[in-house]
Amino acid sequence: MQITNQNKAISVSELTGAIKYVLEESFENISVIGEISNYKHHSSGHRYFTLKDANAQIACTMWKHRSLNFVPSDGMRVIISGTVTVYPQRGNYQIDCSSIVPAGQGDLFMAYEALKAKLDEQGYFDTSNKKPLPGLPMNIAVATSPTGAAIRDILSTIERRFPAVNVFFRPTLVQGDGSAEDIVEAINQLQKTPAEVLIVGRGGGSIEDLWSFNTEIVANAIFKCKIPYISAVGHETDFTIADFVADRRAATPTAAAELATPLTKSELIDYFENQIFFMRKLIKQNIKEKNDLLNIAVSKSAHKRIIDKINQYNQFIDSSEYSIQKDLKQTFKNLSAKIDHLETSCRLLNPAAPLEKGFAYIKAGNKIISNNESLDNYLKKEIELVRKDETAKIKVINILQNKLF
Repeated sequence: MQITNQNKAISVSELTGAIKYVLEESFENISVIGEISNYKHHSSGHRYFTLKDANAQIACTMWKHRSLNFVPSDGMRVIISGTVTVYPQRGNYQIDCSSIVPAGQGDLFMAYEALKAKLDEQGYFDTSNKKPLPGLPMNIAVATSPTGAAIRDILSTIERRFPAVNVFFRPTLVQGDGSAEDIVEAINQLQKTPAEVLIVGRGGGSIEDLWSFNTEIVANAIFKCKIPYISAVGHETDFTIADFVADRRAATPTAAAELATPLTKSELIDYFENQIFFMRKLIKQNIKEKNDLLNIAVSKSAHKRIIDKINQYNQFIDSSEYSIQKDLKQTFKNLSAKIDHLETSCRLLNPAAPLEKGFAYIKAGNKIISNNESLDNYLKKEIELVRKDETAKIKVINILQNKLF
């Protein structure tokens, strides 16, 4: 179809309809072999996935009325039969699958299974090598992307459950070239902090998206990690090699933060209140027993001097009870004040707090440009301006010296 002037122009719907007709007439009842990726079984019953090979990929749909005698999964090599169709609302083409037949496992899945078997044989997954998580950690290390939902979920969960915790955050590549090496470097660096437990994670994704966590160098770094390691890679159905090697595996970043904070602020306060209650109960019981003994002694007509001595001890006991109760109240008050102070400090030191007030920071690649570093080093180069909900790419054209004070 050739358009020579505006009067002969056709609508988007007409063009899409023409393309739909050509594709569906030309590619009807075809069979295609490839590897499944990003497989989703929707709650409606329909199935959506991508079929790919080394050089191309195509979206596929299988409606719920089509039956299957096996469960497809990412990395599985299959032969699908169906018709190429067009989804006009998005202008996309896809294969409407009538059948799916397994044709063997894909290369990535085979590599995953091979490494898993190798590390299992070497004892990387043995429960005897798993380190227990600390009961009340005050320092938690986190390695994940600085811009994804994972870091927001982790920080908000820690803030909600136990705000007195110090968080050591190391922005980390979690996908793409160089990400496996950066994850290893983050694990090694965070072990040098006072952190008592380490969370490394990201959101879910396809086997390609999560592949950095299926590498041997990351598995080795986790296995050699000296502090307890929590893996928070993907969602409930996504398992990586890192999950098997880790001391604990969490289904989501939020679940990982909950594992790292086993006691909440309210639970800790309840614990102290219970301890105070039982201490008071024991003290009263002890006093009652001593009073009973004294009463027995008095009932036997002991000498008046002994009675006077007993009265002195009674007074001493009453005074001691008051002093102990006063000290317990002061101790609890001091602990509560300390927790409130730590909570305030945690909020002030939260690396993301300035962004909530409208501030921003600039970075070049993965490096944050500090206030002491001149922008002369980045003249004519592209850098990023990061705010709370957006990132802008800017180019340094000229440097002006400000004299604010």
